[in-house]
Amino acid sequence: MSKLWRIACHEYRRNVFKRSFIIALLSVPLMIALNVGVGSIMASREVNNAPVGYVDHSSLLAEPVPAPVTASSKPMALIPFETEAAARTALEAGKIQAYYVVAAHYFSTRDVDLFYIEPPGTNATRQFYDFVQINLLAGRPSIGADVAHRAALLGDKVTVRSVDGSRHVPSGGPTFGTIMPLLISFAFLFLLLINSGYMMQAVVDEKENRTMEVVLTSASSTQFIGGRVLGIVAISFTQLAVWVLTSILAIAVAHRLGIDWFQDLSLDWGTVLATAALAIPTYVTACALMAAAGATVTSAQESQAAGTPFAVLHLAPLYLAWAIVMTPNALLPTILSFLPFTALSTVSLRNIFAAVPYWQVAASIAIQMLCAVGAIWLASRAFRLGMLRYGQRLRLRDLLRARSQ
Repeated sequence: MSKLWRIACHEYRRNVFKRSFIIALLSVPLMIALNVGVGSIMASREVNNAPVGYVDHSSLLAEPVPAPVTASSKPMALIPFETEAAARTALEAGKIQAYYVVAAHYFSTRDVDLFYIEPPGTNATRQFYDFVQINLLAGRPSIGADVAHRAALLGDKVTVRSVDGSRHVPSGGPTFGTIMPLLISFAFLFLLLINSGYMMQAVVDEKENRTMEVVLTSASSTQFIGGRVLGIVAISFTQLAVWVLTSILAIAVAHRLGIDWFQDLSLDWGTVLATAALAIPTYVTACALMAAAGATVTSAQESQAAGTPFAVLHLAPLYLAWAIVMTPNALLPTILSFLPFTALSTVSLRNIFAAVPYWQVAASIAIQMLCAVGAIWLASRAFRLGMLRYGQRLRLRDLLRARSQ
């Protein structure tokens, strides 16, 4: 066991200090920082809390009821004007950022005109819409101002809940916490794509420089492959840890900036932990199989192309996303939840729209763990059979038919 850990540490040290690894490690944090920066700049330009005027020709706003202001938006003054000329004068003087004109026949046509010199912020449109909405409701005798105030505060946010109460999805779309399992699966897939070169070359280098005979005099093929796979998984977890810390910082910044999508950060920790438990053996399986593929090729150039099928297989559920979303507990999504390459993405998609039964999640995790052990065994077998075949390709048929040595 000590030899396995020594090989893993050697694999980790020789790759983690490479320039290419450092660039890949910093690429995601820099991309996240750039996106948050651009998003904050755009949000700051869109939010303009200067007063907005309005001219009411329909008497809808003759005795206005003020609209409530949500926590994600700042209060903005709404100034009434008797005439359009007075509103235009205030706009040209810079006292208001825009003004609305409610048509005299508003109750039959719902016509409202907007006048501005520069486009107003989204906050202006949202608050004036709420202002009109609450006064429409307050004008109905059967509703009253109190009920209208509560309805305007709620707005058009409707939550769709499953029958058992285990899932709820807002009508505006999934929240941050809802899609977290899918983000986890994408993170592991991204790691797989970035680190595929390390995985495929885990044994190719020793085959090309003919040093594996020396290595195998002190370690078995299983220890060699197992150590290489563990080292690469440790490299991937180093990247993942840096990305997670950067993402937490970016989410905290976005939350403080008041971006709506990052206001509800509640998580279903049971689902998150189950997805992570499923992702780890799935990733180990992919690493081991890529190492096995590296043992069957004859050069590093061939190993780079051999990683493409693994990425395609993990992306396969996304091509069937519509069927999975519409019927998350049907036969096809259930079967895909147990297969080695499709389980992670399928379970993540199903968790957004339905409660995946716990027994299916547990069974899928157990299957992925067995596949991980089998993949490591297959990789060590491929390495053992192909270590002396310099310049010769090891076929899958030869790998399966050969007897254990």
